[in-house]
Amino acid sequence: MSVSRLNLAIRVAAVLAAVAGAGIFARASAADAAPGAGALARGDDAYAHADLPAAAAAYEEASHDSATRVTALCRLVRAQSEMAEDSTGESQQRLLSSAVTHARDAVAAAPDSAAAHVWLAAALGRQALHEGPKSRLALAREIKSEVDRGIALDPDIGRAYHVRGLWNRNIASLNFFERSGAAMFGGVPQGASMDNAIADLEKAVALEPDYVNHRLELGRTYHMMHRDDDARRELEKCIALPPTSSARDARYQVDARQLLSRLPHQP
Repeated sequence: MSVSRLNLAIRVAAVLAAVAGAGIFARASAADAAPGAGALARGDDAYAHADLPAAAAAYEEASHDSATRVTALCRLVRAQSEMAEDSTGESQQRLLSSAVTHARDAVAAAPDSAAAHVWLAAALGRQALHEGPKSRLALAREIKSEVDRGIALDPDIGRAYHVRGLWNRNIASLNFFERSGAAMFGGVPQGASMDNAIADLEKAVALEPDYVNHRLELGRTYHMMHRDDDARRELEKCIALPPTSSARDARYQVDARQLLSRLPHQP
């Protein structure tokens, strides 16, 4: 086997391990014997190869088996949300809407699943980025409610703190005109702060230190707070990590390099 093929095999195995072992995904030993288990495994393999359309198709198939339904729906939400990041226009809107629908289906199927609530919050967060002010504020309240519910059910899910960290950052960084305009739609949700954003993202990193996007967003938030030494540390760690925590790690590391290049040079 060539060195390049060996490296690919190692990367695929690492991503598969991350997907299978991530605390955010529901685990059920019964799923191993379920008819949907094969489709779930095919989805994980496609995801490890960054083939998001194939992963989404396999996860949707697995979602029709009651034994693998919630796990498959959560992974389907992830695949569709990541596909939406690289889409535009109507295609992007369809993916975002479908991800939210599947996340709501997961919550309906398993109201006490922390993963389902967290993935609903994550899907709503991506959808909110493409909505108008009124809808965005309404979604902000639901995002906070869902992510807090997920943390109450399981306080050890890194993505939950990532989502809440971005919620804090996005609300806290609204300017005067945005806050004034929000008054017409019920006002800005209370309790958000940049300090809370940093605390949540630091918690996400502590729980999942090898998750590339946690470190990217923590570095970005440090930079917004003019803590550039801390930002540099996190961005350098982000770039140094193996790109095996998600199908979009390579893109996140490009973003980290670009942000790192804009930081003030050290004396």
